[in-house]
Amino acid sequence: MVKYNLISGDSHVDMSWLPGDLFVKNCSKPELLELMPRIVETKKGLQWIAEKDNVLGVAQSAGFEFIAPTRGRRMRTDKMLDAGFYDGPARPVDPELRLKDMMTDGVDCEILYGITGSGKNLKQMPVVTEVYRIYNDWVNEFGASYPGRWYGLACLPVHDSKLAAAEARRVANLKFIRGCDLMAGGLNYPLYARDGYWDGLWEAMVDINMPISFHIGGTRIPIGTTPDMETGFAVQGRDFTQNEQAFQLVRGALGMFSMVQHMMSMIASGALDKFPKLKFVMAECGVGWVPFALDRMDHVYHDGMYENKFTSPSMKMKPSEYWARNGMTTFQEEYDVADMIPLVGEDNIMWGSDYPHPDSVWPDSHKVLDHALNGVKPSIRAKITKDTATKLYKIGK
Repeated sequence: MVKYNLISGDSHVDMSWLPGDLFVKNCSKPELLELMPRIVETKKGLQWIAEKDNVLGVAQSAGFEFIAPTRGRRMRTDKMLDAGFYDGPARPVDPELRLKDMMTDGVDCEILYGITGSGKNLKQMPVVTEVYRIYNDWVNEFGASYPGRWYGLACLPVHDSKLAAAEARRVANLKFIRGCDLMAGGLNYPLYARDGYWDGLWEAMVDINMPISFHIGGTRIPIGTTPDMETGFAVQGRDFTQNEQAFQLVRGALGMFSMVQHMMSMIASGALDKFPKLKFVMAECGVGWVPFALDRMDHVYHDGMYENKFTSPSMKMKPSEYWARNGMTTFQEEYDVADMIPLVGEDNIMWGSDYPHPDSVWPDSHKVLDHALNGVKPSIRAKITKDTATKLYKIGK
């Protein structure tokens, strides 16, 4: 029986770390077999390639964008390189090695976000659907390797709400799946739509009693560029120019704020009126911005008299009240959290380590939390670091 003292509500398994033949071996549709992602030996080393000629990037990358771990790019990546993290076996998908890393960090259980970040780089939607099905089965088996240590969030096809609902209902029968992840972004129908497009998925989530999650990385706030600028996360054969460095800084800092749109869209969509038991989680986007965003939405709701403008369903509660009842967010390293708790809600915040990404706080999670939650009542700290996640994801059951 696992004793839970610290639970990460936001950890990761990326496609780049998975077995290179996973999708080929488990493809159930012969017509898609040649299109399945796989690792191929190239002049540049081991590369993930899909759809015959879609080069996704390097194996065992630093993050979900298939970027090679390069010294000098991120302090955390340098620390992981120093620790030998990227040497030898793929630690994040080896149960023994991943558990060892958790014990080093003092983390007892992880909620695993999957490969939706990689999936957005696939071009053919039938391939996306099949790849997600295969991954969902794999992560369930991974959770079974050490019961109670890992629970996966199923990746849902973002391009078709009916397929998403069907996959949500399918994974409800998998013991170590405890939620679903929808990488909302440019490929999908707007989340704010009140025409019923997403209702089948929201109904499915309520029926299977699991939360729906949105992780940063799906939608990005547009940033202007200069002529001849490279906007990838890395460039070949040279350093970033000064303009490119500034672009990277702005993009890196701005990324979490894209989740404002998802939060507001869920509230405006009517989904939380039609399905009041629906819980949604915004992962890795922090807490500090939430009070202002809710205050602003409350103001626009009141000033625009929206309580009288929406029908089927009506919107009778303030946006902040829907948030209090239905919404949650996760943070990893944010030092004004203690001040934000009364404004965001002590039942609406979870902590996550973000392991094994470059933005993670591994192996310093306890040190980071002691700083971030300094002065917070033990009962509230327990909610943020374990109790809320345990209840939401039915951990240990």
